[in-house]
Amino acid sequence: MARLLLVVAGFWLGMLAASWVMATVNFRTVDRVLGPGIRPEMAGRLAALPAEDRRVVLRHLASEINRTMFRAWALAELALGALALGAAGRMPGAPRLLMGAALLLVVTQLAVLTPAIASVGRSIDFLPRPLPAGIGRRFGTLHAAYVGADFAKAILVALAAWTVARRT
Repeated sequence: MARLLLVVAGFWLGMLAASWVMATVNFRTVDRVLGPGIRPEMAGRLAALPAEDRRVVLRHLASEINRTMFRAWALAELALGALALGAAGRMPGAPRLLMGAALLLVVTQLAVLTPAIASVGRSIDFLPRPLPAGIGRRFGTLHAAYVGADFAKAILVALAAWTVARRT
């Protein structure tokens, strides 16, 4: 079971890091695609829209991609967390507790944070910037909680793997 836990933890950590990169790349790609090197075909198709509307529409698309990706990733993490907890189930002490805590964070993200971020995110996608203070703060707080949970989860999974690796 130790090997299974190490494989699952390694995969989980790798995919977690990949999700962070992908979320950032999606938004940066909008600015790159609309930047000075914009393809003539793209410029022609978007010419009817004012420049700021082009960016808003493509950022909305990036947001929808991220919302879909994070929902699917949360479900995958639920399976990974259950598998890791099952692998750690007969191990004494820390690995079981650490994986249980990581799985609890996944459940919190899936049940509370992901739906709230999606709802608030959709409500602000087309609002002019800067956002009104209240909704900007709410989105920022939810996003910070999600990111914090992700970092905490990564630490918990890494500690569980480290503990198991030391024992084997």
